[in-house]
Amino acid sequence: IKSNIMSIVSTNVPKRVPVLPRTMLVAYTTNHCKDLNDMDKVTKAVQDGVNVLIWSFIFFEVVDDEHEHGGNKDNYTKPEQAEDIGNSGQKLRIKVSQNIENYIKYKEYLTSIGYGNVVHLVAFGGWNGPHLPSGFSGDELYRKFKEVNTQSCLDKEKKFDASNDDDVIPIGDTLWDGMDWDIEGHDIIKHPNNEFTKECLDQMGQFSQLAKQDGLIVSMAPPESYLDTTTSKFSRFVNLTYPDDAWHQDFEYHGWNVYAYILAKYGAFIDFVFLQFYESYSHALYQTERIGITQSDFLKDYIMHLSKNNFSYMVDFKDDSTVELENQVVQIPLSKLVFGFANGWSLNSEKAIFFHPSEIKKAYHDLRNVDLAPRGCGYWVVEEEGSHGVDFTKELSDILFNHNISSKYDIKSSS
Repeated sequence: IKSNIMSIVSTNVPKRVPVLPRTMLVAYTTNHCKDLNDMDKVTKAVQDGVNVLIWSFIFFEVVDDEHEHGGNKDNYTKPEQAEDIGNSGQKLRIKVSQNIENYIKYKEYLTSIGYGNVVHLVAFGGWNGPHLPSGFSGDELYRKFKEVNTQSCLDKEKKFDASNDDDVIPIGDTLWDGMDWDIEGHDIIKHPNNEFTKECLDQMGQFSQLAKQDGLIVSMAPPESYLDTTTSKFSRFVNLTYPDDAWHQDFEYHGWNVYAYILAKYGAFIDFVFLQFYESYSHALYQTERIGITQSDFLKDYIMHLSKNNFSYMVDFKDDSTVELENQVVQIPLSKLVFGFANGWSLNSEKAIFFHPSEIKKAYHDLRNVDLAPRGCGYWVVEEEGSHGVDFTKELSDILFNHNISSKYDIKSSS
């Protein structure tokens, strides 16, 4: 598609306000836009129904003349782009995995072929990825992000003044329509990133609030144990076990509701939650492989359990007095819930569950019939489409959009 992309580079793309589709088909991509001839899988995913595309990954680094710190780079691929956006002597850098020039051209190409309403988010974090750097407020971090998210799309004559609260850039001029929190743990069991500091959690929340005030879309993608509706336990650590599942007690990379803190304090600023059922040795895998519950029944039971409690559950935040939160009910509204699956890469995995499309279809249709379908479904990751012969995008698109029974969330995003 490179020649087609190059031919529309100078085209004026109309400004738009990003709107989440009523029914979402979400997909993550690790394509770095290095080669415009290598975008076919992303394009096919969009053509087959993906209407929310999350680009992975972006992170902050604090730099000085001799050192870089604030971003964990262990086992982390060096991204393509680096933007130094320090001011007032501050050296704060945002690194973006995508080649930004090619990314802009690719977005314009999607618009030119009729997919201008696809929502583009960028994800912070990833497994072994960095947490947010200490010593900066959520406001400071958001201002740096905002500068990068707007300056690449501005007219050359106009300069964005990040210090001026009145200098608001139209949202149609942004690189991304919003961002996704995918901050997780680390392979090294005693690594500091297996603890979420209260500072980091509040940075995420404050950042989300400011992004929403600017009209951006904000999502989060907790692994199943980071938002675990089966327990009220709370911890900021994510090098824990599932004490109630009688298997794989040697797997010490689970959490106890750390993302619930963000929903409790900042839930109004989160647009949707992509729940990773494919976390290693998840409840989903235990219930279906060991207990023998069908995958469709597991998904339905998950929703029914939430429904009985008004789409909420109790979290004992006092388990950690440092977070200074009362034990309280945390809301997971159905209108914000997206089932997160693994596509073909997990088909023969011993530790990550592969939900068969036929099981997802049965659960989704049964839930829709009683008006309890989630907001959408999604998967990690576009680059694994076709693995083991699985075309997950087409399967999910058929489940979400090809039906005759109406639902309050069943309007597909227009293209």
